[in-house]
Amino acid sequence: MTKQHKAMNTQSEDLHELVKMQTEFALIESMLRSKTLSAMVLVGVVLFEAFGYFLYRMAGA
Repeated sequence: MTKQHKAMNTQSEDLHELVKMQTEFALIESMLRSKTLSAMVLVGVVLFEAFGYFLYRMAGA
């Protein structure tokens, strides 16, 4: 392999590792493996949205 090819390969691997380090990516990856985590996240999102709706209604808008 030439030095340029190795550098391009390393840069590509670094980009892949950078994407894998993102919180959202790790959460989705974990959710795909765990039904319990998926249910907990779904319940959390629903409760968060319900709280937002409650605040909206209390504001009288």
